Amino acid sequence: MKLSHLIAAGTAATIAYLAVKNRDKIVTETTETMDIIHRMQDSYQNIQDQLAFIQGYQAPLQEMADDLQRKLRVYQQSIAGNLNEIQKIQAKYQEN
Repeated sequence: MKLSHLIAAGTAATIAYLAVKNRDKIVTETTETMDIIHRMQDSYQNIQDQLAFIQGYQAPLQEMADDLQRKLRVYQQSIAGNLNEIQKIQAKYQEN
C-alpha cells in the first residue's frame, strides 16, 4: 500500500470519528440553518406580497394625483378670473 493511500485512509477515519463525535452539534447546526432558511423564504414571500400590494395602489394614487392637479389648475384659473372682476369693480368704486 502506498503512503498516500494510508494518509487518505487515516484522514477519512479521522473525519468519520470527528463527525460521529460531534454529530449532535452537526444535527443542531443543520436544524438551525434549515430553520433560518425557511424563515428567510417566508420573509422573502411576505416582502413580495407587500410589494405587490403597494404596487396595486400605485396606479389609482397616480390617477388621484393627476385629478387633483387638474382641479387645482381649474381652481387657480377661476380665482384669477374672479380676481380680475374684483379688481375691475374695486377700480370702478375708487374712481367715484
